[in-house]
Amino acid sequence: MFPIKGKKKVAIIAGSSKTAAAITNQLVVLFGAFIEFYGFSQKSWNNDSNYDMVLISTQTIFTRELAPKIKPGTVILIIRRTLLRTSWEKVMSIPVGTKLLMVNDEKDSAEETIALLRELGAGHIELVPYYPKIQNCPPYTSAITPGEGQLVPDIVNRVFDIGERVIDVSTLVDILTQFNLLHSDARDILSVYSESIITRSQGIQITMQGLIHAKLLLQQTLDMVQDGVIAYDLNGKITFFNTAAQALFECTVQEANQLSVRSLFERVRIDLGVMTEEFNDSLFQIKKHKVLVSRQVIEENGHITGGVLTLKAARHVEEQELKLRLHSKGYQAKFSFADLVTTSIRMKRVVEQAEKMASSDLAVLILGESGTGKELFAHAIHQASTRSSFPFVAVNCSSLPDNLLESELFGYEEGAFTGARKGGKPGLFEQAHKGTIFLDEIGDISPNLQSRLLRVLQQKEVLKVGGTRLLPVDVRVIAATNRDLTRMVNEGAFRADLYYRLKVLQLLIPPLRERKEDIPLLSAHFLRKRGADEKLLETLLASLVKHDWHGNVRELENAMEYVAFMNDHNLSAKDIPGLEVGPGVEKVVVQSNEIPPQLYRAAPNNERFLLNLIYLAKTSGKNAGRRSLVEQARQNGIVIHETEVRKIVEKLRTEGWIEVSTGRGGITLTESGYHLCCGNTEMGELGETGGMGG
Repeated sequence: MFPIKGKKKVAIIAGSSKTAAAITNQLVVLFGAFIEFYGFSQKSWNNDSNYDMVLISTQTIFTRELAPKIKPGTVILIIRRTLLRTSWEKVMSIPVGTKLLMVNDEKDSAEETIALLRELGAGHIELVPYYPKIQNCPPYTSAITPGEGQLVPDIVNRVFDIGERVIDVSTLVDILTQFNLLHSDARDILSVYSESIITRSQGIQITMQGLIHAKLLLQQTLDMVQDGVIAYDLNGKITFFNTAAQALFECTVQEANQLSVRSLFERVRIDLGVMTEEFNDSLFQIKKHKVLVSRQVIEENGHITGGVLTLKAARHVEEQELKLRLHSKGYQAKFSFADLVTTSIRMKRVVEQAEKMASSDLAVLILGESGTGKELFAHAIHQASTRSSFPFVAVNCSSLPDNLLESELFGYEEGAFTGARKGGKPGLFEQAHKGTIFLDEIGDISPNLQSRLLRVLQQKEVLKVGGTRLLPVDVRVIAATNRDLTRMVNEGAFRADLYYRLKVLQLLIPPLRERKEDIPLLSAHFLRKRGADEKLLETLLASLVKHDWHGNVRELENAMEYVAFMNDHNLSAKDIPGLEVGPGVEKVVVQSNEIPPQLYRAAPNNERFLLNLIYLAKTSGKNAGRRSLVEQARQNGIVIHETEVRKIVEKLRTEGWIEVSTGRGGITLTESGYHLCCGNTEMGELGETGGMGG
């Protein structure tokens, strides 16, 4: 350390003892080894001791009624203050146009802090001073304060605390220069300190650096692009020739600068025509490469001053278009509500709920067993929303380790960890900006990620791994899980605050076994999708309906894929992997226009007979309206009037065996109705006559 003989004494006078203590502590930490510092409030200053220098916290102290008396000849400096870089990043993260109260203990301090932020470049927000004795305070609900959070009024619900203002480097240099202490040790301290703060002259510095390096930056930027870029002046002389252009023409910059743009192209037998005419994507052959060339004329004040040629290798264009298509496919919703195949009344109600949810921007939590179609609903909700033209980003939260999932969701800065990509990487939340992010298997994320995700939902801001700057994001969140989140919350495995943020709108997808009327329709749909004959279902349909499908629609689709591949009309249920016929299940062959004998257990005009007709229609993928039931009965030699059908249908509905909907939905069996038709409900439960009431 640089030797000190007889330390200089410096007094600090501030408006309050708190401010004086804060400034004194900053100076002691920095230069306490060289200088003695003493802090005073304006009221406690007595001017008894001899000081080599007096530092005043603000100019306004001299304009007050009781200005401090300082001995003649004493060096006096007004302290210039600024912000730490971390505090400045908080300021710059505030959304553009936000109106905030600047909260401080005194009017002068609040106004000075506003002036400081304006000087540093925070012109994107509107600030109004607030202090304890203020009158007619504007009703702003956001506030910013330099460590005076206890003074924030009750109406404010969002506070940005930027901490105490710190001393600017310029003031520190003035102090050290005055005492001839600007030696190597002090300079080292200043160098480290300046890295942690924002200098008040940063605007001028940035402007000067920008002017000095603008040409170099342009050169470096255009050298990085894959397209060739050639600029020329009014006389056709080449003024810019980037790296890609050099490779295409096999010509150096020095050689090109000696040529006109016309003579350069004539060397490869190309006539550019009239130099003042613009054109786009004209196909030329330049040596061994097919190139798409475009020309843009440059005008200044209505006069042509030159032009720019861009040259794209056709092969690169094709590659980029393919990448864009793949990228676009990955970030667009693939399904809509029209892709949902169902005849179930219960399922249709779920679809109606989802369609209503699509019009909102609120978070949606989709619950359901694995394979029920939760992701399809997420795609459809996005597709029907006002965000449909923006990205739809889906991520399976259970498919990645915790650290990888964190960097995928939130992105990372360059050097955040070993192997981090140069330049960092944007996270999925950032890529889903203005669109929707679908978090599948949300119940599997760790407590640490739950906490970070909660911040995104609450603040709508993302902090990259290894980053210090908050990025505002506008993203709708749709989450899904097959786990019992309520139980997990009760057991402490899932944050309650995150759970309630996610389940603002909740959608429950019923399992396939609870809507078995969809099985015939879905089975036929999957076969058609694979170009297979629907008649392959004739020997299988009854077994398909009886099966519980614990893998839900996904399991059914896999089974139909097997059926389509085998393409065997003699295929039985026992031939399908996982679809085994249990001891209580009869092998039923359902032929069109034929009522299965084992279902024909009642006489015409009986409720049970009509229920069997409905079952047959549904398992054959047909409509089950009143007229179609009359026609089906007649085709089997049984005459029944539509009036009678109407009465029986009403009885069946009252007893809970069927549901009746308007339109093409027609009549649908309830779960109890299915059990009855499949033989899982004993006849005795319906009375001795086999009737179902009445």
